[in-house]
Amino acid sequence: MVVIIIDFAYISFINSLILKMKISLYLFVLLSVLLVADCVLFYKFQMSLAGYHSDIILFWSWLLMSLFVIVVYWKKLIAKIFLGLMVLAIVGSVLMMGLPLYTLMLSMTSAGLHLKKDLNEKYRAQIVGYGVIVHPWIEIIEKQGLLEQVIYKTTEMDIERLKKEPINVKYDALLRPELRISQAKNIILSKETDSTIAITLFYGGPNKTLTFDKTNKRLISKVEK
Repeated sequence: MVVIIIDFAYISFINSLILKMKISLYLFVLLSVLLVADCVLFYKFQMSLAGYHSDIILFWSWLLMSLFVIVVYWKKLIAKIFLGLMVLAIVGSVLMMGLPLYTLMLSMTSAGLHLKKDLNEKYRAQIVGYGVIVHPWIEIIEKQGLLEQVIYKTTEMDIERLKKEPINVKYDALLRPELRISQAKNIILSKETDSTIAITLFYGGPNKTLTFDKTNKRLISKVEK
């Protein structure tokens, strides 16, 4: 009788373990599909999940689930190959002066976010920076329910080009503007028409108003006052 009870408990434990392994695998596949879809949407259409931190939560959920699945299925060859590919990706990014890894860590944490602001029910703005050879830039994002799309983006180099003077630096980070985008303390939507949209960056002194053309999605003017 005792043996039967022990056998039943053991079988129940094994079945429960198998079920949990299957569930973890299904969650991993689901998160992988969502992450790939999110990346494709962003790189093709500049669209992503609504909110700055949504993509971050998705990425770290996928990474943690990936490590969990590797541990659970460690006896499988595919798990060892998957771990090897992850390690190779990290080593490869370090060998490339660490730039890809640095960009990943800035974009997948709050470290790359300098300022974010809801402009109204339709738009929000954020100042972000994910690299070492560019200053942080500003993005105007259109809210679209569960998704959002970057519709306007400008860098320090874009602002410098408005002067129509020769630019004597190769990289954005070598520019030394008096009022950097990253130094802004607040952002407001100052004006919107059928053809243009303007935002004002507040610095606590002279402020900077940037106007974008809605047709070609480009910066067309900058006013400091």
